[in-house]
Amino acid sequence: MSDDYYLDFQNYPLHAWQEELKKASLLPSRQILKEDLDARFNILSRKGISNLQELMDALKTSRKVREFASQTGLPEDYLLVLRREVLSLKPGPVKLSKLPGVKPELVEKLEAAGIKTTLELFKRAKTSQDRDELGEEVGLRREEILELAKLSDLSRIKWVGPVFARMFLEAGMDSVKKVSEADASEFYAELVNINQDHKHTKARFVESDLVMCIEFAKKLPEVMEY
Repeated sequence: MSDDYYLDFQNYPLHAWQEELKKASLLPSRQILKEDLDARFNILSRKGISNLQELMDALKTSRKVREFASQTGLPEDYLLVLRREVLSLKPGPVKLSKLPGVKPELVEKLEAAGIKTTLELFKRAKTSQDRDELGEEVGLRREEILELAKLSDLSRIKWVGPVFARMFLEAGMDSVKKVSEADASEFYAELVNINQDHKHTKARFVESDLVMCIEFAKKLPEVMEY
């Protein structure tokens, strides 16, 4: 697995995530995370946990969760939800075949080379030289590989599925770096216009959704070179 595809949990302070949870809009099944939040995170800190990697190490298995609950007095169901919420910060790779606008023959050529997901493409297409070598290997043009590389980069952002990756690309926000620097209001207006013109999705999205994507993009490693 390519670690730089995801957030670096080692450099994600526990206290920073604590503050983000306070402001987060959580699903009903995860509202438990806001209960006694400061007190519970103080317990985590006293156990020597200072970042998300240490938290995941402590809660890695069901057995470890049970042991941690016994040691700290924190409810086991709370710790399980906490672990799921941390894991959601690393969205799963997308199959290249699910990316809108990508020709099936391109996907077939990449799959023949063992590249089936955005993660696998990301690992092979970080630099211009990487993309040239991959294109020569599988028989794709430079611009075809570059578009797939950009879609793979965008797919690293939480909440950005295949359809929105395509919309971001069409809006000119074609990299994690550009999204991280975007003005939410302008970005939102451009996406609305694109969706009105091309009817990409019927899903409702609002400006605050873009704010969350921008903030998440700021935390991702900027490793794709264009």
